[in-house]
Amino acid sequence: MRKPLTDRPVEDGSMNGRMMQLEFRKAVKEDVPKLIMFLKDTIVEVYGQILSREILQPWVEGDRLSSDVNQLWPKMIVAEKADEILAVAASLDDKVAFLWVHPAHHRKGIGSAMLNIVETELEKSGYKTAKLECFSDNDRAMGFYLAKGWKILCEEMDEEAGALKIVMTKTLTNESRECANGP
Repeated sequence: MRKPLTDRPVEDGSMNGRMMQLEFRKAVKEDVPKLIMFLKDTIVEVYGQILSREILQPWVEGDRLSSDVNQLWPKMIVAEKADEILAVAASLDDKVAFLWVHPAHHRKGIGSAMLNIVETELEKSGYKTAKLECFSDNDRAMGFYLAKGWKILCEEMDEEAGALKIVMTKTLTNESRECANGP
């Protein structure tokens, strides 16, 4: 059953500043094909400037993405409007495993809402701090996380991707989220 986590209005510039209603909810098994398609449709645009085509190929053309989604969907949260997935996020243990907003919907508040939901779920699960990883060359994502109160812990090589990644951390308290998101 599809159960909304929240119905939060998010501004959509394509609607001339009016608010559109997005549904933020836990993923269900029936979402798996749409999640795979969503990620395959956007992976080159999101990571094409950071990772080589050779590195991306198992996800774009192979079964790697399908395998990952089939394993992680129970941990996923989706943001959708009119049955179209606009963003997906997941946590795994004390980590934000990923947060992915379709490039056509960047800078509309969807990523902020998704991150807040994941951070809240991690805190409710008993974690006082959380971690995430971001490719060092992903300037947009790095700026986003830093603006949301995440701190750089270290930089290390992602051997599988052949690229440097930043490991970030954040203390999970209501106060830190309020400060990062404004009053």
